[in-house]
Amino acid sequence: MTQTRNSSGGRHHSERERMLLMTPDRVFYRGLLGTPSLRNFGSITLYASMGCPFGLSLDGQRWEQHELAVVPPHTAHRIVTQDPLIGSIMIEPESVDPARLPAVLRPSSRTDMASLERIRAAYAYLQTFDGGRPLDTRDSDRLFWGQTLAARNLDHRVAATIERIARDPAGHHSGEVCADEAGLSFSRFLHLFKQETGVAFRKFQAWKRARSLLHHVNRRSSLVDIALDVGYPDSTHFSHVIRQVYGLPPREIFAGSRRLVILRQEPSPADFCRQRRPVAA
Repeated sequence: MTQTRNSSGGRHHSERERMLLMTPDRVFYRGLLGTPSLRNFGSITLYASMGCPFGLSLDGQRWEQHELAVVPPHTAHRIVTQDPLIGSIMIEPESVDPARLPAVLRPSSRTDMASLERIRAAYAYLQTFDGGRPLDTRDSDRLFWGQTLAARNLDHRVAATIERIARDPAGHHSGEVCADEAGLSFSRFLHLFKQETGVAFRKFQAWKRARSLLHHVNRRSSLVDIALDVGYPDSTHFSHVIRQVYGLPPREIFAGSRRLVILRQEPSPADFCRQRRPVAA
């Protein structure tokens, strides 16, 4: 079931500068960057300046200045900016056909100023969006890219596994069980999954779990509760993994998200997690 959350209500335009729009396959963020160390996302990640250029270093290479830059999935990188806000867009790679991506979503040293202005205009529109009609993936694609991104044609057995993980990224989805449900041997399933998605099954699961943190960034709960809801055994392991992925510890992410407006959110994995957790007598 889709949950729609219009946290903005009747907020004034200036109070909605920091925003997060989520769909199952996209994340559109305009907000604080902080001072992240090395970060490594499983998504196609596009960074867009909101004013002045930012610095970006991929895989330990030399720093370069950009106003618009794309980082491929599972690529370690560092980013710095003097701007108070930055735009970042995450696209789940298994959801799009890589051969049919628009030029703006392909790594390039040249800034497409028309695309940059379109992205800035899209964020400006979201500052005035009343939330009356939820935006889905196609809506957000048209808003930011002027077109719906072409979907990847996945094997139906792999697609079913991806859907299962998406519904509950905090759950334990063993490769053996997924292989059995797909009617494949374990080794054949792992090979097919990587062939179809470009990433190993366990690595895919780890990213989806870390991504689900975004459901909780402005939640007022203890670190332990959030760690359990996201699917980590304890807050120490949770903090370690989140820092490896986002380049920031969870506490800094939560602190920087206090004024973040979540315009629309996909079904929260916390619903599944809370169902599994025992209720104290």
